[in-house]
Amino acid sequence: MNNSCHHTLPKQFPSLLKFGKGERILIQDELFGGYFLIKSGLVKTVRNQKKGTSRLLSIKNQGEFLGEFYEEEGCQKSSYSAYALEDNTWIEMISWEEDPSHKLDRILRTLQEEIFSARKRLERMLYIGAEERIIQVIKDLGYRLGKKFGDETLLKLPLTHEEIAMLTDTSRQTVTMVLSSLKSQNKINYSRGRILFRNLDSL
Repeated sequence: MNNSCHHTLPKQFPSLLKFGKGERILIQDELFGGYFLIKSGLVKTVRNQKKGTSRLLSIKNQGEFLGEFYEEEGCQKSSYSAYALEDNTWIEMISWEEDPSHKLDRILRTLQEEIFSARKRLERMLYIGAEERIIQVIKDLGYRLGKKFGDETLLKLPLTHEEIAMLTDTSRQTVTMVLSSLKSQNKINYSRGRILFRNLDSL
């Protein structure tokens, strides 16, 4: 690798970084500096396309990692940007002094989860209609990020209908139609940044 392209994380550890809602954590195409662990808060990952459009890749929460790179002219560069979805989002750099086997295990598990998520998304696009795709994605988010209150589950997720459409590979109009239909059936209630599932298992 070209030395001018080589980035390493600081040797000083621990290194905690705090981000406010909307602040950018990683920048696509910048030199890759290592992996980052989400200590608290929600983070969205976004990839910009050559046509000037962007695609929402994933929503990550506490305990999950950020970090993916590609090679270009001998440099390792970040393959996506990442933004905090909440205030008081804390990100921890991965220590190079950490036990290598433990660090490798944590990163490999994260990569496995990324591959599994990418495969599920591809299968949804190929084999499942838009309405069911939206329902599956919001159910997955409800199980991962929601808080149960009896039979109900509250999902606090500051995403617009446009962003949910990107996450489900559908259109904003379809997202609005599906959510409105679920609300009219009393299966969910929603307002800006919140979805209340009446019974997540039966959705």
